[in-house]
Amino acid sequence: MATGVEVSKPSMEIRFQPALLQEVIDSFIEKTEREGDPTYYKEFHELADPIYEKFTLDDREAEFKKLYQYLFGIWGFSDIIRDAFNEFPELRQRVGIVLVKGVLKEDQEGVDVLRKWGSVEHDLAKQFEEKGLKGVGIKLIPRRFYDPALTRYCRHELLHIHDMLDPAFGYDPDTRVGQNPGEETLILHRYRILWNISVDSRLIASGKEPMLQKEDRFKEFRSWYRKIPPAQLKSVFEGLWQTSYFTHSELVEMATDTLRILDRAVDVEGGEIPETTNKVMLMPGFPCPLCRFPTYTWVEDMETKLEKYILDFIRENHPGWDVEYGACDRCVEVYKLRADGVM
Repeated sequence: MATGVEVSKPSMEIRFQPALLQEVIDSFIEKTEREGDPTYYKEFHELADPIYEKFTLDDREAEFKKLYQYLFGIWGFSDIIRDAFNEFPELRQRVGIVLVKGVLKEDQEGVDVLRKWGSVEHDLAKQFEEKGLKGVGIKLIPRRFYDPALTRYCRHELLHIHDMLDPAFGYDPDTRVGQNPGEETLILHRYRILWNISVDSRLIASGKEPMLQKEDRFKEFRSWYRKIPPAQLKSVFEGLWQTSYFTHSELVEMATDTLRILDRAVDVEGGEIPETTNKVMLMPGFPCPLCRFPTYTWVEDMETKLEKYILDFIRENHPGWDVEYGACDRCVEVYKLRADGVM
């Protein structure tokens, strides 16, 4: 009787940039020795000193490269990345190659689907894509490897990658948002904030330590939605936090339209569910109803700040407009002068 043989996908491969390995090992040795622990310094030199004695100058580079790879493994640094992927078995099945490289500054760090690192990495990623697998790129500063927060960071970022590779999430890197660079930047910042809330809330719900705790995510959220009254903001955030899953299109919609954020509010102690029917939100980056250009300097409470004849003059020139729609500061100044006959 013939027996079927199950062909399994090749295991995920993790490659570390050689220069990163050396930076991590050298800086870790220096750090631990400075803190009074010479263990790693001694172990390194027990293995490194014979290289100078046994090998010629031309052969030493290759031998030191092997040494750094060896120490990076036995000192547990490579396990940090591998263990992070082990928390996401489905993701491991979709990823064929992981490239880890070093960067100089924290704002250069990141985890992404491998696409734009360079021609060599791009060609490598294509080889795995032909097998139905994706490539993932990770950029880290060397000292991150002996920072306890790295595990949380990797876990958080890999759930982002999990979403990006999940057809149900519907990630589209070519999504266009905003009418100008300023509005695009605002929307993308809010998109990232909302996605981070979703990721950390799901991690906590699954019993895993998040990158940031709930109260820290709320502070971050509050800083980008200051115009929402505090009680309403609390209800909105709770609704976002309790939602088990958002798609890419839902995140884009909420980041673009604040009314869609308000629709997520739920009952919570000390909170208030906002009334969104026919509500006008004067948010930074939204277009002024008079000039139609995006503005970040709204004039609100116009009935108390402007004379009635100026408001009437604006209504005559813009039928259907009323004070609740607000206006940008530039338009207000222009219509003041026009109503006074100066322009």
